[in-house]
Amino acid sequence: MIDMNNTNPIIGDPSMVSVIQFAQTRDTLMDTEIYSKFIYSAENSFRRSRFYKDYKANIMNRGLNFDELIRGITSEQADIDLHHHLPTLNMASIMICEHLLNTVGKVTTFDIVEALEEAHRCNMINIIMLSETMHQAYHQDATAFLSITQGYGNPFLFLDKYKDGLTLDISFKWLLQLKLEEQFGSKSTWLNIPKQREILLNWQENAGPINY
Repeated sequence: MIDMNNTNPIIGDPSMVSVIQFAQTRDTLMDTEIYSKFIYSAENSFRRSRFYKDYKANIMNRGLNFDELIRGITSEQADIDLHHHLPTLNMASIMICEHLLNTVGKVTTFDIVEALEEAHRCNMINIIMLSETMHQAYHQDATAFLSITQGYGNPFLFLDKYKDGLTLDISFKWLLQLKLEEQFGSKSTWLNIPKQREILLNWQENAGPINY
């Protein structure tokens, strides 16, 4: 039996105790393990998409085919990875998921992938090109710092659009990046660190939606 008479179609059987919903809701994602698997599935679907492969190829064809940390290393000498700096792909997926749950009440993997595609297309995610070796080294070093100014894309456009999808953990990660930008002397005026910090602190003050 398929019930299409609501905004979240369900599949079920009169003899079944439970039904299968097409979209996830806050209730169906209450279990943290189910939530994590759902987010991972969305991330994995995006990484394997034709859009992502074309996006990376386009970025490299436009000249970003070298390691940002060791610029003498190009795609001719080593594999160049696309590093999602701010937000990370995981952070972006969670914020989109939370945004849709808070505003629409339901979310699918397709919704998240579509929003990730739009965010990349509109340069709303800060990416930094790194050689595979340097990429691995960065993730293994908890003290490593990369500036937003070393990357491509304005992450604050993403924050502005999806700020109601923030979680406390993610908001602290954004604030930490801003603090490090100041400590390491980032001077670019477009960062507008005071304004971005105020947005994040205001969200924390208001407690934001209940997230997990």
